[in-house]
This record gives sequence, structure tokens and C-alpha cells, in this order.
Amino acid sequence: MTISTENSLFQGTAATTKAPQTNADAKPDPNVFTREELQSLRNQIRQSVRGQIAGATEGAAAAQTAPAPPVAPDRPITIRGPDGQTTVIGLPPGFSARNVIPPQAVDISIAFFLTMAFIIVGLPLARAFARRLDRRGSGPAQIPGEITAQLTQLNQAVDAIALEVERISEGQRFTTRLLSEQRDAARQTLPAPADR
Repeated sequence: MTISTENSLFQGTAATTKAPQTNADAKPDPNVFTREELQSLRNQIRQSVRGQIAGATEGAAAAQTAPAPPVAPDRPITIRGPDGQTTVIGLPPGFSARNVIPPQAVDISIAFFLTMAFIIVGLPLARAFARRLDRRGSGPAQIPGEITAQLTQLNQAVDAIALEVERISEGQRFTTRLLSEQRDAARQTLPAPADR
């Protein structure tokens, strides 16, 4: 914030106070002010503001009587409205483009690039770790020799039981066929019920 008076130019940030110095031999800090200096500075700022307000009201009264010519800024920007009206604005003298980007945007961009770096580095590492875990579990399971012998014996026993069940069912089919043939022969030798 710049405040101008007829005699001097004050910067708004120059009126900050710092902690008093405890060492008497140290050089005085130009940013440390006494109470009297601060009161004097405050009074000068008040007088400057009052003068600017009075000048603005006088300038407004003069502006109503005669329009003032536009002041050409250092870097003019022309804006054309939808109704065809042209407005010329300009950047103030001493404008610095360094302070245009808000600090939150800087923080967000830093976080974005750190996240991308983490993904680029972390994703291949995670895939390699997953593959390593997958290879450990996919190896053929080795069965002990005792269990292999028992499984072979159990397989032979099931085959033997299957053969015996097949023989039993074949015998039952043969017996059923013989019984049905005997019944059919007995029916043919009996007289018909109408002859009795």
C-alpha cells in the first residue's frame, strides 16, 4: 500500500514493529520504532489520508463541471463491451507478475507432481512385489511318498470294488432274466381263464 504526501512517500509495510533489542552494544535496527516515532508516523498517515479525501471531493466537484482527459497507463488494456463502448485500463506502475499466481495453486501443483512421481515409481514396484508373491504360491505341491503309496493302494482297491459290483449286477440281471422267462413259460402252459 503506497501513501503519498506532499513531503514524503511511506510504504505501508514499513510501519511494522519488531522486538526490542536487549544488547546495548548492538547496532540499532532501522525497522524498530519508538512509541513517539510510531505516533508521529500515525499522525502523518492520518493527515495524508485526510488530504487525499479532500482532494478527491474537490476533484469530483471539478470533474462534474468538466470531464478530465483519460490518463494513459504504462501498459494499457482495451476492453470493448457488447454495446460497442471501449474501456481502457492499465496495470499500475511497478506491477510485478511474480505475485500473480496464488500460493494455493502452487501447493496444488506441487502435490499433483509429487503424486504423479509416486505413482510412476510405486506402480512398477507394486507389480513386481505382486508377481513375486504369485510365483511363490504357484509352484507344484510336492506330496510325500507315504501318501503317494496310500493313494495308489486306495485307487487299486476302488478298481477292485468296481469290478465286484459289476459282477454282482451282471449276476442279478441274469437271475432276473431267468425268472422272467420261467414266468412267461408258466403263463403259456396255464389254460386261459375263459376255458374254465
